[in-house]
Amino acid sequence: MNYNFLKVEELKELSDIYKWLKKRDSKVSPSIEKKVSKILRKVRIYGDKAIVKLCRKFDGLNIKNIDEIKVKKEEIKEAYKWVLKTYPELVEALDISYKNIKSYHNIQLEKEPDSWVSHPAKGKKIGQILLPIERVGIYIPGGRYIYPSSVLMTVVPAAVAGVKEITMCTPPGKDGNISKILLYLCARLGVSGVYKIGGAQAIAVMAYGTDSIKKVDKIVGPGNVYVTTAKKNVFGVVGIDSLAGPSEIVILADYSANPDFIAADLISQAEHDPDSRSILLSTNEDIAKKVIGKIYKQLGNLEKDYSSRANIKIILESLKRNCKIIYNKDKNFIIEICNRIAPEHLEIMMKDADDILKDIKNAGAIFIGDYTPTAVGDYIGGTNHVIPTNGCARFSSPLGVYDFYKRSSILSYDYKMLEKERKYIEILSDFEKLAAHRNSIKVRFKK
Repeated sequence: MNYNFLKVEELKELSDIYKWLKKRDSKVSPSIEKKVSKILRKVRIYGDKAIVKLCRKFDGLNIKNIDEIKVKKEEIKEAYKWVLKTYPELVEALDISYKNIKSYHNIQLEKEPDSWVSHPAKGKKIGQILLPIERVGIYIPGGRYIYPSSVLMTVVPAAVAGVKEITMCTPPGKDGNISKILLYLCARLGVSGVYKIGGAQAIAVMAYGTDSIKKVDKIVGPGNVYVTTAKKNVFGVVGIDSLAGPSEIVILADYSANPDFIAADLISQAEHDPDSRSILLSTNEDIAKKVIGKIYKQLGNLEKDYSSRANIKIILESLKRNCKIIYNKDKNFIIEICNRIAPEHLEIMMKDADDILKDIKNAGAIFIGDYTPTAVGDYIGGTNHVIPTNGCARFSSPLGVYDFYKRSSILSYDYKMLEKERKYIEILSDFEKLAAHRNSIKVRFKK
């Protein structure tokens, strides 16, 4: 099949990228907002009854009562044994992934700021208590695909942080059941409860709770626009990790990069979704041109080698709409473009990659060298694949153990210390016209 839809763009001004970035800032349609708000309101008011009706309507479950959406312990045990026997190679891969992810997050935990206490002056104690969140809800997308990697990426850091209760919601398949592979992992990782429920109603039940399902303190995990909109609307009732948008990759490449590798990685990103974004920023025009040719060639090979398993239709739509092949010989200029984009995934395929890394200010997950495609991080490398999208890497981070902690400040004054600083408190409370604040100090010094 002949393709001809990509071209090399030579950017000369930063303003040229702003027009494209503006298009990236997608807004949720009013109709989706309205539907999600209606679902959240029903669950908040009617609880179990609403969940049963919503599961019948949206999850295709033929259920009579709320108990039928919870996966029984016996079902999980049976799935665990069946998967061990039926998929030994998959189990081995999942175990390696689990060990690597756990190892990474254990090291992250060692480096994470801990509880501390200090005595900056006589009679004064200040400090911080670091405590794990008690109950976390995990959302795992369903539908056409099963995502065991997302279970590992969300549950493992929560468990490493010391979260006591982890609840998981995921849409059931057409047969009304949850994948045995996912249930195997829930047993392996010690998930407290598993529920056959998807979409906005899953977020609602975890956020508000019902008579039968306990509310959680924080919700994490990726999902579609309905899930993301629901997470946005319940934020404040519970904590959330982030608001996921379309997946994206930026590849920085120079003359030393392998165009075959670049093409393969751009295509693999496009495979996620028609809205996924794949961008090459190259200092070498010849490499940029070769990458386009390699993309066309590999698309043909995918159709031939993988047949119906290759999502050619999705890949093509994504590449046509959102693939950019950008050239500028100025290395500092393309680094600046990269920092403005603040990509979810960043691959650096340049000879001086370690020096380039020092200039990267905004990126979710960074992959260095020819032999570290994003697929390594997606599955087996150990770093987390729940990463900020839509430029949110400017102010947020990949999911980690720190997302499952809360901090309490500690402050203690004795009589003499308070006496020493009381006048400053009185000055400030007088200025802000908060007389009761002033009085709470004054009352402590009455004879």
